[in-house]
Amino acid sequence: MSQPHILVDPARCDRDGLCIAECPVAIIAFGPDGLPAGVTDAVERCIGCGHCIAVCPKDALTLAGQAPESLPALEKGLGVSPEAAEQLLRSRRSIRRYKKTPVDRALLLQCIDTARYAPSGMNAQPVHWLVVEGRERMLELAGLTAGALRRLPYFLRFLESWERGEDVILRGAPNLIVAHAERAGFDHTVDAAIALTYFELAAHARGVGTCWAGLFMRAANDSPELNQALGLPEGHRVLCALMAGMPKYGFQRLPPRKAARVRWL
Repeated sequence: MSQPHILVDPARCDRDGLCIAECPVAIIAFGPDGLPAGVTDAVERCIGCGHCIAVCPKDALTLAGQAPESLPALEKGLGVSPEAAEQLLRSRRSIRRYKKTPVDRALLLQCIDTARYAPSGMNAQPVHWLVVEGRERMLELAGLTAGALRRLPYFLRFLESWERGEDVILRGAPNLIVAHAERAGFDHTVDAAIALTYFELAAHARGVGTCWAGLFMRAANDSPELNQALGLPEGHRVLCALMAGMPKYGFQRLPPRKAARVRWL
């Protein structure tokens, strides 16, 4: 007999109902024995968000065969002060001058590992990651981007700089981080943008610089040649991309920004 999708250990559960309250799709309810249990169609409706297993303070709930002991516990001593979090967020800069050496793969994988925890609609986790490394490949992609942008006259000044030998497209970065997903179904652009925002903040915390590759992203929507060079899986499209590399220069102060425009309703 297969194990239930949601299994509660009666020896650990204190019947506080936290798993029921936190389930976003309401597939857990108190059973006749007073213990939380999955409803009849729990398997079909579950989005695998893990809120139920993550919120339980007694480690009493197993979800889809995954026991709580197999998941990392939060380390209370690693809490970030509001001041430290604010400085991290405000000090992130768009880096456009990089050292030539590609970022160590292990370091990039750490950032991607953090970014996979970014929220996504219905916990779809649709983002696939492509990491480009090395100036030769980066220049190839920048050239294909320039070719695609020639059809759009408002990019003329960037193309003129490119033709003078200035890489204003990928800014001399040694790496490019591309988020892609299936074309069919929901548009996952927002999911990818959130995931790459997680990535760039994780990168910033580790001393890696990033910059959104807007020209590349624009060209990827229209260029079969560029998509072919990326070797994306059949039916996938580029959603968002970041240049990445070790910053050539450092920053000492926060630059000015416009005051927040807020309206209360």
